[in-house]
Amino acid sequence: MLVGAAIGGVVGAVWGFGSGIGWAAAGLVGGVVLGPILTIVLLMVLWMLMTLVTKGPRAVLRDLRGMFPRERS
Repeated sequence: MLVGAAIGGVVGAVWGFGSGIGWAAAGLVGGVVLGPILTIVLLMVLWMLMTLVTKGPRAVLRDLRGMFPRERS
């Protein structure tokens, strides 16, 4: 999470610096907040893709189904 925050913060600050210092500060804060979230989402997508390639679609569905508790009827 810290790596995602650092990368997102630097990218946001550099990207915003061309528009002014206020945008650079907003980009830094936005990158620190969104960087870890997007890093986690990216890692989950890569995990699902690797499972899909190595084990097939049923394994992905089985793993996703196991993440949530089943409803009792």
